[in-house]
Amino acid sequence: MKIKILFYVLLPAMLVSCQKDWLDYSPIDMYSAKIDYDDSNAPKHLSVAAVSIQPSKTDKQATLNTIKTMVEKIKLEHNDIQVIVFGELILEWYFDEDTKDGYQRLMSETVPGASTDSIKNSAVANNVTIVFGMTELDATSDNLYNTQVLIRPTGELVKYRKRNLNETDIDNKITAGNELVVTEIDGIRAAMFICSDMQSNKITHEIADAKVDVILHSLTSSTDMNATISYVGTQMNTWIVFANRFGTEGFFDYTGFTHLINPAGTITERATGNNAYVYGKLGIFNK
Repeated sequence: MKIKILFYVLLPAMLVSCQKDWLDYSPIDMYSAKIDYDDSNAPKHLSVAAVSIQPSKTDKQATLNTIKTMVEKIKLEHNDIQVIVFGELILEWYFDEDTKDGYQRLMSETVPGASTDSIKNSAVANNVTIVFGMTELDATSDNLYNTQVLIRPTGELVKYRKRNLNETDIDNKITAGNELVVTEIDGIRAAMFICSDMQSNKITHEIADAKVDVILHSLTSSTDMNATISYVGTQMNTWIVFANRFGTEGFFDYTGFTHLINPAGTITERATGNNAYVYGKLGIFNK
């Protein structure tokens, strides 16, 4: 049975952090049976991991140590790993209901800065691209951004600023970014992407037009997706590496559900819990 539903019906249940009434909606098709996807004959592959960790509220160094430990663990268990993705604003809590933007400003850093330098060391030492979210302080404008950072094994840094802000971002006094960021990893086109960007018709159309091979999706969500349903409408004929967070943060409780979603919309790998991760070798076809 096929059920057509709009994002404003599905996503408030799916993503607690994305609770705003949007001006721009994207339809989604849901199918009660999982759709098969065969990438066994793909000409290219990308080995990826999506990780869920519990960040400290105030001890950023402890969180950086956790990231370092998880990167080393994944590298040890999967020596071919090329990309490791962590969640949205993963260096700190997503939201502090008492101080809101005061807390985010306290935890913010410039990019590059001390935290990106620390994670760059892990990327270089383990020969892997690391993707993660943080609160960025723009030194020129003094604005705060919900930023996703990609650091290559060479130490090169790429950043993306969340564009489709939700109510919590606004409470945190976050400024919206203004451009799509598509980069290449070993010849494979990857779009950087944060949480409620998926609820923007404009952004999802831009990604579809860009013909990317994989979406590197850092998010914050407390409600799990159904692993037995195919979410076809959310796909742009591309893989999604879907990295979340774990733990209780004020009135939010995160289970750490983390997924790899194939171009047919089917969850192929999933995990929940603290310091949990999923690994997969994504088959990439020419577009």
